[in-house]
Amino acid sequence: MTATMRAAIGGGVIVGLLLVGVLLWERGPSDATVQKTVLTTIQDEAPASFLVTGTLNIRVTVRVDSARYLTPSWLTYLLRQTQPSALPLLQGGSETRVRVPGTVSYGFDVQTLDASMIAVEDKGPVGVALPPLTVHSVEPDVGQLEVRSQARGWTRVLPSDMTEAVRRQALGTVTAAFREQAERRLASATQPRVNTARALEKMLRPALQAAGVKAPQFRIRVGDKLVLQPEGG
Repeated sequence: MTATMRAAIGGGVIVGLLLVGVLLWERGPSDATVQKTVLTTIQDEAPASFLVTGTLNIRVTVRVDSARYLTPSWLTYLLRQTQPSALPLLQGGSETRVRVPGTVSYGFDVQTLDASMIAVEDKGPVGVALPPLTVHSVEPDVGQLEVRSQARGWTRVLPSDMTEAVRRQALGTVTAAFREQAERRLASATQPRVNTARALEKMLRPALQAAGVKAPQFRIRVGDKLVLQPEGG
């Protein structure tokens, strides 16, 4: 084999390797690589197993009705046993409304994600299907708490004492009221899903670029709603 032939063969091999490299570069990373990148990025960003993607500012109002008797407890008991019909005449009470603002954080459990929820289309967007959003934490702002009480009938305790007692009772229901209202908002409102999709896009873009996806595009679904897709997609 002459030197010219060896040079030609060597040149052909180099050109072939360069063509393969160009094709692989144009093709980008494999679907499995993209799926793994998306999963690991999301799970690494979550401090535990829950990824917080947004917050809601909520104000709740709870009501507590409190009944009291004018008579001492021993006499009330005696009347209940002997003259129960007289008790309504001696009964009084207070209706107290407690209003307090607070913040609710929301997001989703990253452990519910798997590769089947990540689709890689041919030269198209990366599709990510997220589970429905749920409440993560509830933080009432007790410093902004407001109380309004209205006494009715007879009462054997001072209104200020009753307000404080009812206030403590009402505070026990505030967290549940926050969570219930937040869950309704998450089920019906669009903005929390949009916030989640944007947060996910911002998180995944640099990771996919580092993995070899030159210009990542996304189609993100939260629950049963498509909330983000490329323009014209």
